[in-house]
Amino acid sequence: MKSVLSGMLVLCLLFTAGCQSREQVVSSDTVTTERRSPETDGSAAASGSGYLYQDMEYSYHTDVSQVLEYLVTDMAPEYLLLANKEHPLGEAYRPDRTVTLTCRTYLDKEIALESRTASALYAMLAEMAADGVTDIMVASGYRDYRYQVSLFNQYLNNERASISADAYAYFGQEYIQAAYLSQGKTGLSRQDAELVVRSYAAYPGTSEHQTGLCVDLLTSNTRLSRSFEDTAAFRWLSQNCHRFGFILRYPEGKTEQTGYSYEPWHYRFVGREAATEIMLRGLSLEEFLAAEAAAQQAE
Repeated sequence: MKSVLSGMLVLCLLFTAGCQSREQVVSSDTVTTERRSPETDGSAAASGSGYLYQDMEYSYHTDVSQVLEYLVTDMAPEYLLLANKEHPLGEAYRPDRTVTLTCRTYLDKEIALESRTASALYAMLAEMAADGVTDIMVASGYRDYRYQVSLFNQYLNNERASISADAYAYFGQEYIQAAYLSQGKTGLSRQDAELVVRSYAAYPGTSEHQTGLCVDLLTSNTRLSRSFEDTAAFRWLSQNCHRFGFILRYPEGKTEQTGYSYEPWHYRFVGREAATEIMLRGLSLEEFLAAEAAAQQAE
């Protein structure tokens, strides 16, 4: 990574394009980066047959020449960090460097991200604006361990106070009726509440938000729900986020692999190469990293 001064220059260039002004800034020439490799087929894994991203041609409407060094990570391990229920980060983990975002945030909240991730996000927002997608804001970014504890306890209290739709989905109507409603109870036990909360929220120390590498996105007419799926922003992200190093972290149909249900609003920075591989092969991050490990063992 370049020096702090270099990073700040890049951020200043992008603030006008993608965050503060929200103008559609389009360069006179499309910026294209090409990488070539031996031919691969659509089933190729990240193994001896080569990476699929090496055959990709990346085109941009905005001038990203000054931030390519941020988008291209060469599969750096720090951007492929796995944080989930089986791979906790622990209480002490913190990203090396975070910056406070200056782009549009939900309720103008102060939100931080790992610095390289922030640079990639600004570039992506500028490209979205150039394509006419301007109704987008950041709802959440980096969360330290203490914040996770507070948030998890808040969810627990909510479930114990009132039986949520998530509880019905997790336990089923028959169990809720027998264990609670038939006895006049309106909230879950602590044990059941924790089971439900763990199905949609990370236990402290296991949240990917602690890495500083992910963002939750929404629009003015949506919240952190499947309603985001029906927006122009989601459609654009589904086709383009990999070009800026981001992936849809919890895809539909991958709950068994990721441990979390589908979240169309949650995007994770892994670098352009890994993001392209994951997108082309239809994988979750867990599956991609497992394939990487298997390929290394086979060498």
